Formats: sequence, structure tokens, C-alpha cells
Amino acid sequence: MAKKQVQPENSKSSQQQKTCFIVTPIGAKDSATRRSAEGLLNAVIRPVMEDLGYDVKVAHEIATPGSITKQVIELLLSAEVVIANLTDLNPNVMYELAVRHAKRLPVVSFAEDGTKLPFDIADERTIFYQNDLYGVDAASRALRESIEVVTQEDYSCDNPIYRAATSLLIQVSPDTPEPDKYLAKRMDSIEAAIQDIARQGGEMGASASSSRARVTGRKIKWIIEGDNEELAQLKKSLSQVPYVSYVTLKGSRMSFVQTSDNYQLERRKIDRILDAFNATVVNKVTMHE
Repeated sequence: MAKKQVQPENSKSSQQQKTCFIVTPIGAKDSATRRSAEGLLNAVIRPVMEDLGYDVKVAHEIATPGSITKQVIELLLSAEVVIANLTDLNPNVMYELAVRHAKRLPVVSFAEDGTKLPFDIADERTIFYQNDLYGVDAASRALRESIEVVTQEDYSCDNPIYRAATSLLIQVSPDTPEPDKYLAKRMDSIEAAIQDIARQGGEMGASASSSRARVTGRKIKWIIEGDNEELAQLKKSLSQVPYVSYVTLKGSRMSFVQTSDNYQLERRKIDRILDAFNATVVNKVTMHE
């Protein structure tokens, strides 16, 4: 009988090991931020990911000589999985998350319960965890489930940058040679429109709050429809306009109220903004106080 060949116990480690890079706030030594971040890393992330065969790397533990920023960027662009701790909304964490999103590679996000995520990533799937012993088990299970999903071959990474890049904003004709320049020009025109309107509003002699306070008589309620992503950005832009108030957004439909001190002029300004965001006017209703 031929002798059965015995596989060495470390055969898994002899293969190319996958990398998991951790994006996390660090904080000063012994600070609450450091203790919380290290607790999540050492009690949840590291045990789970090492058990799944990943080499776990964290920026402040990298000992290789050279630029730490360069090494971090390289890991963000090359690691099979990135795990981001969004607790405390650390600016460096947000920047590194954006780099990963731009590459459209798998990300699993954590945030401590009670964290209010910024608008742009509020709808992204995030594991919210309780920072206590009981929360370790729940967070570990959730992480395993998320890794199983994002590492499937047919998994399609979805994030705000990718959605914006594939939205109608850059669905240009085939003869447009450089869509990235088109997008940049388009965003510049939107910003210019908002700034121009804000400036003209100031020249009319009132701030946003005082302008709204002195308005009496007729008001116009606008109802518009458009792409959900663009309407979300439009809502933020309209909120800066002095003579616009009560901006509400539900799905692909948005409404707002226009004051009528100079109706025709204000309407033209609003039309400029709506055109920039490909929004369609469904109805305009005259309101009386």
C-alpha cells in the first residue's frame, strides 16, 4: 500500500496570503479613542480575519521603512479587503475610505452605536456595534457574514463614488473623448451657479435668514423629479439659496418653497440650478399666507 502523503499543517500559510488593511482612528496613547479602536481591532477584527487566512495590517503597526502615507495608499489600492472603523468620524479615516471607494474594491465598515454617519455614506452598509463584552460576539458574527458577501466572485462593489460615476451626470455621447473633463466642467458650472445666486442674493441686501423673515404674500411651491443621487446633492445646493425654504426629499421627488419678492428673477435662478442637476419640474403651486 502506498504511503499516504501527509500535508504539512502550515500548508495554508505557504500559499499567497491575502491582505486585510484596517482603516481606523488611532488617537493618543491610552486615550479613549485609542482604547476603543484597539479593542475593536484585537477583540473582533484581528481574530476573525486571521482565522479566515488574512494578514492583518494597520497603519500604526507598519514597521517597513519609507513613507507611511505611500504605504497606506498602496495598501488601500491593493489589499483584498479593507475594514474601516468610522467611529468618531476621523478625517484621515474618511479620506482613506474615499481612496478605497475610488478604486471600487471591497470595504466593510464598522461604527460604534450612536455614531451619526455623514450624509454621503449614511446609506452605506455599516456594522454598528456595542462597545462592551457582549458586543464582541455579535460584531464578530456580523464581520464573518460581511466578509463572506464581499469576497464572492460575483460581488459588485457599490459606493457613492461609483454611483456618481455611472449616473446620468456623465452619460455623455460617444464622441465625447474625455468624460472625466466633462464631469469636472459640469460640477464647475453647478458650483458657479450656486455661488452666483448666493452672491446676487447678498446684493439684494439681505442674508438668508432676514430674507425669509421679511417675505409676505405669495409663495410658490415647486415639485420636481429626478435621479435620487442628484436630487440629494440638489437639496444641499438649494439649502444655500436665500429665497428657498422647506426643502424636502422623498425618493425621486423633491419639493421646496420659493418666496416671491421678485418671482421672475428668482425663477430663472432656480431654473439654472435645476438644469444643472437634470431635474424635471412636475408642478408649481401658488401658496397664499
